[in-house]
Amino acid sequence: MKINVRMCPPHFNSAHGGKTSVADVGEGGRFIVSHGYAGTVGVLAAMVSLLSGCALAPGSYMGVPPGNAVEGQASGEQGVTELVRDGVTYRLHLLDGEMVARLSSQPAAGVQGGLRLPAAAAVTYRVRSGDVLRVVVWDRPELNNPGFSSLGTSIVSVGATESTNSPIASAGGGSLDPIGRVVQPDGSIYFPYVGKVKVAGQTIDAIRRDLTMRLDKVVSNPQLDVSIVSYRSQKVYVSGAVRAPGSIALTDTPEMVADAISGAGGYNDAADLEGATLNRAGTVYPLDLYALFYGGDLSQNVLLKDGDVVNVPDRRYKKVFVLGEVAKPVSQIMPKGRFSLSEALADAGGLNQLSANAAQVYVFRKGADKSVDVFQLDATSPGMLVLGDQFSLQSRDVVFVDAAHVTRFYRVVSQILPFASSLYLGAEAFK
Repeated sequence: MKINVRMCPPHFNSAHGGKTSVADVGEGGRFIVSHGYAGTVGVLAAMVSLLSGCALAPGSYMGVPPGNAVEGQASGEQGVTELVRDGVTYRLHLLDGEMVARLSSQPAAGVQGGLRLPAAAAVTYRVRSGDVLRVVVWDRPELNNPGFSSLGTSIVSVGATESTNSPIASAGGGSLDPIGRVVQPDGSIYFPYVGKVKVAGQTIDAIRRDLTMRLDKVVSNPQLDVSIVSYRSQKVYVSGAVRAPGSIALTDTPEMVADAISGAGGYNDAADLEGATLNRAGTVYPLDLYALFYGGDLSQNVLLKDGDVVNVPDRRYKKVFVLGEVAKPVSQIMPKGRFSLSEALADAGGLNQLSANAAQVYVFRKGADKSVDVFQLDATSPGMLVLGDQFSLQSRDVVFVDAAHVTRFYRVVSQILPFASSLYLGAEAFK
């Protein structure tokens, strides 16, 4: 075995006071050995091995196959170690106050690369095919309410001695409805003395002016009113974890996201409010309903348009996994809102007092551009647990607690490899 040793940059030694070297193994396999920085070395070797699909047993030889080169290097960021293998970059970060503050200032990963929600703008309702209009001309009853155009009456008995006149609806053509005039597929309605009138795409005020001008030629100074009695042409849709998913008709009253959720009966207990989306014309925008309903963030209360789809996903797949030397390893559904590293450890029963190494608490997180981020927390002091409470977990994070007095990386590999490789650290996750 040929071994060539070189020293890493000084800032890697300052964190733990040890020395780090890199050695070549076999025909080209390279691995990192550490003196004083066992946790960092262990997790980096574990991450490198995750893509190989091999199972490693404790021993003195890592067993990296020839031809699968592993390179350890210092990044430009202090306290960060990088490994690159098969085009995938693994980055190890030491959690401190500065790192937590930096992560807290970054927006959560969106479903479409952080697309911004479309800006809301006031709009006036425009009539479309399928809407039902009512046109009233004062002092000209024969022109009013086309569904009762014949103005025929019948006697309806009320009790033993009373009676009242009730109009009888009569067929008045294909555009007539018992309560108004239906806008036809070509966007028009028929009106007596006027004929066919194009109304689609116009506002109510514009339709009123047009009909008044046309009717003025046959009726002296017509007093005319137009209203929409049934909104049928424009809809938005609410799907997912709401009590009554379905469509909601748009009216002349602006429909906001909060209105649509309320119209669908509200969200249910399984709703993932932070993972909601708005689909508009095929573009999917991230929609944070938790910030809207619990934080008062009105920027999330977007004005909806015809065809918009608001989806509230189920929290069933929004999980974190706590493994290793904890009292009760768990696969836990994240609650609504923020979920911290300290909460996850507490829900797993805390660290195993006999076997856990509190200095080696890791969080595995899939990064962008074929990368994996691993965050290491030294939880040996209560102050660091407070820091862990400021570190927010994300969906599908894997929390791993290493064993006490283990100075080699083999246990980390053997513990996390079978689970993490099948979860999201395998090669398929980066295609």
